[in-house]
Amino acid sequence: MCIRPTARSKAAFTLLEVILAMALIGLILSGVYGIANGAIQVSKSMSTARVAETRISNFVTQWRDYLETMPPGIQLSVGVEKAARGSSGNLFILGGKMPFVWNRALRLADAVEFGLVRNSGTKDLSLVVRHLKHPEKARTPDEFTTIAELPILEGLKQMQWQFYEPVEKKWFTSWDPKKRPQPPLFMKLKFAFTADPREHEYTFWIANSLSQVSVAQPSTPTPNQ
Repeated sequence: MCIRPTARSKAAFTLLEVILAMALIGLILSGVYGIANGAIQVSKSMSTARVAETRISNFVTQWRDYLETMPPGIQLSVGVEKAARGSSGNLFILGGKMPFVWNRALRLADAVEFGLVRNSGTKDLSLVVRHLKHPEKARTPDEFTTIAELPILEGLKQMQWQFYEPVEKKWFTSWDPKKRPQPPLFMKLKFAFTADPREHEYTFWIANSLSQVSVAQPSTPTPNQ
C-alpha cells in the first residue's frame, strides 16, 4: 500500500519555511541596525570631539594673538579674589585692546576680567569673560560696571594660570601690580574638562619691554693679585 502526501501537509511545510525565513531576516536586520547604530554613535562622538578640539584651538589662538600684541602700559593682576576651587582666581587686565570681543561696543571697554564660576547643580566650572567700563560718575578709580559677560569654556574640572617673572626667574600663580608693575614675560594656561581625562597646557609669550626691567647681573670675579 502506498501513502502519498496530501496538499495540506505540503502547505504546512511551506509555512514553516516562511517562518524560518522571517526569523532569519529579523536577525539580519537587527544585526544591520546594531552596526548602523554603532556607526552613528561613533560619528557623533567624533563630531563632538572635533567641535571640542576646534573650540580649544580657537581659544588658544585668541590668547596667543592677544598676548603677543599686547601694548605697553597695561595693568595685569590675578589672584586678588578666589573665584572657585581648582582655579587661580580672577585675571584682570586694564588698558590696551580688548580680547574676545563679539561686537564693536566691546572694543571700547576699559578692562577685561576672566573668572571661573561654578555651574548650578553640577561640579563643573565655566570660564567667563567680562568686559568692564568705568561708570561716568565713578567714586573710585577701581570701580567698574559689567557691560557684557560670556562663557568661553564650559564643563571644566580645573583652570589655572601661572606667570613667569624674568627678574626672579620664577613662576607665580598670583600677580600683584603693586609689587610687580611690569607685566610677566610668559603666561601658562593649564585646564582640564570633567568629561575628558586629558590635561591641556599652553605657554604664551607676553609682549613685554624688558628695557624697563633692571635685571641683576651676576658679579664678575676679579682675578687674584
